[in-house]
Amino acid sequence: MDLRGKSIVLMGRFHKLPHATAKAGLEALGARVSGSVSDRTDLVFVAHDVPGSKIGAASTRGIPIYDAKALRAVLKGAAEPSAGDESATDGAGTGTGTFADHASLTSAADPAALLTVLQEADWSAFAAERDLPPLRARLLKLERTHGVTEAHRFATDRIRGLGDTRLQHPYGHSTEITSFDLSPCGRYLATGSWVGDDYHRGGALQIWEVASGRCVNTLQRIEGGVGWPDYDDAIQWSADSTRVGLAYNTNQVGVFDPFDTHTTNTYPLASASVTDGASRPPTWALAPDGRRAFVSTASSSSIKGCVVPLEAGRLFWLPHYAPPSHPYLLPETLPEKFGHEEDELWLDDGVSWSRDGTRLYAYIARRRRDLVIDLATRQVGWAAEEDGPESAAGKGGGGGVRVSVDSTRVTFRRPDTEGKPDEFTFLREPPGPRLLEDDYVLEQHNVNFALDDHTWCAAFEEGVVIAPPDRREDLDAVLTWSVDRRFGWPVRWGGLDVVPDVRTAAERLGEDGLGYFVREYVERMEPAEAQGDGAWPPPNTATLDDLFTAVKDAVSELGSNWNFAVNEYLSDAARLRARRGEPEGAAQLLDAIPGTDERVAASAQVAMILARAGHTEQARAVFAFAEPRAEAALGKHNAANVASSVAGAYQALGDTAAADAWFARARDAIEPETNPWENRLPVIWALTECGRVDEARSLWASAENRPNSFRSEPWLLCLLSTDRLDIAEEFLEACVPSGMDRPSSMIKALVELGRPDLLRSWLSDSWYVPDEAYERAQAIADGAPRPSLPPTPTEEDIAALAEAHAKLLKTPRAKRQMPTVELIEQAADRGHLSAVLNLLGDLPAHDFNHRPKAAFSALWRAATGHYQAQW
Repeated sequence: MDLRGKSIVLMGRFHKLPHATAKAGLEALGARVSGSVSDRTDLVFVAHDVPGSKIGAASTRGIPIYDAKALRAVLKGAAEPSAGDESATDGAGTGTGTFADHASLTSAADPAALLTVLQEADWSAFAAERDLPPLRARLLKLERTHGVTEAHRFATDRIRGLGDTRLQHPYGHSTEITSFDLSPCGRYLATGSWVGDDYHRGGALQIWEVASGRCVNTLQRIEGGVGWPDYDDAIQWSADSTRVGLAYNTNQVGVFDPFDTHTTNTYPLASASVTDGASRPPTWALAPDGRRAFVSTASSSSIKGCVVPLEAGRLFWLPHYAPPSHPYLLPETLPEKFGHEEDELWLDDGVSWSRDGTRLYAYIARRRRDLVIDLATRQVGWAAEEDGPESAAGKGGGGGVRVSVDSTRVTFRRPDTEGKPDEFTFLREPPGPRLLEDDYVLEQHNVNFALDDHTWCAAFEEGVVIAPPDRREDLDAVLTWSVDRRFGWPVRWGGLDVVPDVRTAAERLGEDGLGYFVREYVERMEPAEAQGDGAWPPPNTATLDDLFTAVKDAVSELGSNWNFAVNEYLSDAARLRARRGEPEGAAQLLDAIPGTDERVAASAQVAMILARAGHTEQARAVFAFAEPRAEAALGKHNAANVASSVAGAYQALGDTAAADAWFARARDAIEPETNPWENRLPVIWALTECGRVDEARSLWASAENRPNSFRSEPWLLCLLSTDRLDIAEEFLEACVPSGMDRPSSMIKALVELGRPDLLRSWLSDSWYVPDEAYERAQAIADGAPRPSLPPTPTEEDIAALAEAHAKLLKTPRAKRQMPTVELIEQAADRGHLSAVLNLLGDLPAHDFNHRPKAAFSALWRAATGHYQAQW
């Protein structure tokens, strides 16, 4: 990054980098460091904790903003090299002497002669980049005539002793492959996958050595996943094959070290976010040097797009705020000879670089020609016939290897396998649990893999593999010793330790590395005799009490950032328990509400419901929390809800004077309503609940607008579930006339009440009501029993659940979240609460929209027959 003559601002305190040191270093590079952002500022470096409000002043001026990593790289005078860059400079990054004469390896006539050469070699000088390919080739040739010999085993033992040799399995993609690209040198294939249900788990990038047909490295947890479904060119290599460029995290581009040694989270060497939050990947092209990229994005120039540095660190920039003359932007205007009828041009038909990185070629589909942009002179023109885009290097499989990739399969056809392809199929889901199931650390390291459609295995870097002992040949077809994360070495040549079960693996792995976690896993394992036969669904022994406990437990694991949802849902659940006549259970849920103001309102509501049902003593105990805190709980946005709840509790407990005063305050808080009926309906509900129906009727009759179904649905379901059909009918006639937005959930409620007449008069003008609904309603009206809540699952229900669960187990794990939620809802609708509880543990716990929300949905369905809470 050339900083000569640039004006730079440093924001924040950089870890172990004093401001004075950074300033001196930048000035030594020819930059000027100023104290504040202005129109003359060229770029900004920010520390990690600088607030967005402070950064905003720079971003809205179109000033590029770099992070601390970029600053440190600049101060070193050049970008930080990747591990791949380092190894490329010294041959392999290991020994610098002579390992063995390659001619002697080739001329060894038999295994014994080769073994002698290997025993006399200087293995401390072994350089994989230089020495492994010829050694591997000689051993492969010997194997065809002599089988696996002592020379193979001796070499493998020495190879395993190198600094970065580890066992690698090829199944790092948990979702479909979205993009792939062969390296310019032809030696490597990169395949990338997007995110699954768990967005924060990210995607994966796998690096395959073409010559061996094996995966030699997996970069996991790439933020936001690689590419996007149905978008091309998400993966692009640098010309020297040491860097991989990715379109990732929806709309960012970055370069990664393909031979990165991290086994969990993978971070880019450099990245650029310049599309201002675009919802899809941009058109982009990585420069041959792997340290710049063209990105198509809005800008003030006529030719849309920019060329941004990707040397090190993170760049955030809003190009459309930058002046047209900004050095990252493309030329400001189109030349007259271009003859374009518009005054701007988006380069979205395809962009490529010249081999020397000085020019961009943009294909213009409507002209069927390439536009050429000289980045040094900023001249634009049509490319001559002989001046088309230049490939940085010829790509190919190398050595006659044919490579094919589709969404779930990678295949290599190599000359040395006599026509039998090396085929790797992803997203297999054998029946039954994986060998090491639901352990966070072991999940992070991706030790489990499917050997075929029927067999789970697990592989550890040290060489221990849990697999059937008779499957060694099949293991050799997928596993490899990965050397320097660049080369595959056959496991059939030695070192593989195949064990039959997890307990034996724990013994072999010992205390180091993942062995510690495997041993812990074994200690947590239940004895095999206590695990049952694995039949699903389990016996239905759970009760609604267990489900109420499950929802409380589910929210207990959430952070405070989810309190807004937890407050609301626990309040709904507490009212439900009160209406069921379960004061102790309601009190437990009230105690779990994190927000004091929300707990005040919910406690008053529960007290009102309990008192009206005759549980006066328990109601007073619950109201004892709300009464002294009611005044302090009142706020600008909650006054109507809190005041009406407190008023209703006073009324139900016999204190009419206090109720009058609080209801007056609630009415005063209704207007003005920013959202119609947001404040009015809580007051109407409280008045109705405590017995002051005439006042509620007056309040809804005086409204100047009508509620939508979102506002009125919980209230109407409450009326129907408590058999107050007369009030519901009055409310509908006054506020939601026939044909208007009446909630569709009322169909099921009226069916189970046995009211085909009301189905016709209330809802037939608003919704299509199937004949089956009328028939069921009429049957109940004629004496057929209403369903119990929760319902009792029939044999047919259990069979349907078992079938759905079997289908779920065949779904790739990264895509099971929504099917699991759907199966939970199906089980709740059928009243199989044990199945619900069994499945909840399979959902993520730390996001309210996952396990907690599914638990509450199951509770509403099982306890009320509806998919949402009622008032």
